[in-house]
Amino acid sequence: MMMRLFLLGVLMLLLQISWTQNVEEQFELANQSYNKKDYSTAIEQYENILDQGYQSADLHYNLANAYYRNREIGEAILHYERASRLKPRDKDIQHNLSFAQAQLQDEIEVLPPFFLARWWQNVQQLFSSNVWSVLSMLLLWGGIAGFVLWQLGSQRKQRQQGFIIGCILLFSSIFPVFWAMGSSKAEAHSREAILLVAATNLQSAPDAESATIMELHEGIKIALIDQINNWYKVRLSNGEEGWLPFEVVEEI
Repeated sequence: MMMRLFLLGVLMLLLQISWTQNVEEQFELANQSYNKKDYSTAIEQYENILDQGYQSADLHYNLANAYYRNREIGEAILHYERASRLKPRDKDIQHNLSFAQAQLQDEIEVLPPFFLARWWQNVQQLFSSNVWSVLSMLLLWGGIAGFVLWQLGSQRKQRQQGFIIGCILLFSSIFPVFWAMGSSKAEAHSREAILLVAATNLQSAPDAESATIMELHEGIKIALIDQINNWYKVRLSNGEEGWLPFEVVEEI
C-alpha cells in the first residue's frame, strides 16, 4: 500500500513537472510572437495558458502589454490590475497601469476614502496573501519563543525581555492575518470590474429601456455591489450608482 502511494506521488510529481515545462514553452512562444509584433497571436497564446489554469503576475503583465499594443485598452487595464494584485509592489506593472489609465476617455472624480481605510488598504496591498501569511507565522513563532524565554530564562532580565517580546510579537501577528485574509479575498473575488466595450450607458434600473444616467467608455474601473438576472448594480469612483449588463464588464 505504501509503495503504491509512493509511486502515485512520484507520478503526480512527474506530471506536474511536465505540465510546468509545457506551460513555460508556451509562454516563451507567446513572448516570441510579441517580440515579432504579432500581438493578436501573442494574445491568443497567452490566453490559452490562462485557460489551462495557470496564473502569474508575469503572464498577466505580458498579456496586458499585448492588449495595449493591440489597442484594446479595456483588456489591457484588466490584466494590469490582475498582475498588480499578484505582485502589488512591482514598479513596471504600476507604471504601465497608470500610463494606460491616463488615456481613458472618461474623467471621473475619485472620492477620497476615509484616511484609516486608505491606510489599511495601502498596507494590505504591500504584499500578496501568501507573504502576509508567512509573516504572520514568523511573528507567531517569535512570540512563542519569547514566552519560552520568559518561562525558562536563567536571569530575571531575560525573563522580563522574553515576556515583553512575546506579547509584542503575538499581538503583532494578528494584523498580518487580517491583511492576508483581505488580500486573499481580493485575489479570489475582488468585486471590482473593468468596462470592456467601447461605450455603453449606465442605466437607472436593470432594464435597457430605463433612463440613462451617463455614457461610459472602455477601461474604467467600477465596483460591483449587487446583481439582478443579467445586470450588475455598480458604483463609480465618484459615488454614482447605476446598472450595467453582465456582458460589458469583467471582474478583476
